[in-house]
Amino acid sequence: MEPRIRLHVLSVLAASLLALVSSSGQAAVFMTQPQALAEAFPGARIERKPFVLTDVQVKSVQQRARAKLTSKLVVEYLAWRGDTLAGTAWFDTRVVRTMPAVLMVVVAPDRSVQRVEVLAFHEPPDYRPTPRWLGLFPGQRLDDRLRPGEGIRYLSGATLTTRAVVDATRLALSLYEELIVPARLQR
Repeated sequence: MEPRIRLHVLSVLAASLLALVSSSGQAAVFMTQPQALAEAFPGARIERKPFVLTDVQVKSVQQRARAKLTSKLVVEYLAWRGDTLAGTAWFDTRVVRTMPAVLMVVVAPDRSVQRVEVLAFHEPPDYRPTPRWLGLFPGQRLDDRLRPGEGIRYLSGATLTTRAVVDATRLALSLYEELIVPARLQR
């Protein structure tokens, strides 16, 4: 791994650890990345692929998603059953209000959302998305319906959480379009 990428990864990990330690007892970690991947893709072979996006790719992803990437370094987790792609997961850590949340967005091979999971949420519990609300995302595609107030209703009293989850989901779908679709067309 390049020293610059290694330094970025270490700084992200340090910031996450600091957020865990400094939170006021309201933080909740629900599952680890390996647990989330195993739950999303039981029995599948997981392939981890890191990418450093070019400036052109960053611009393309952000324009398509209408959301900001938090880093040029992205890691996709491809789930394989034999030679068949079962889905692709991305993990997104973003500040909701003042504290971070860690989300996993799984994109199905048909370019729709397969699932969205909250792995950690460090804001007060009242702002955490419920499983029922997260159930609005499966089947969604990267279009104008995947917006707060359109195909996704706002979480009552948690507008910033709504925006964070929608942004992470739109970015995952856009990353799929940028990285996975061209690779599959080349096969």
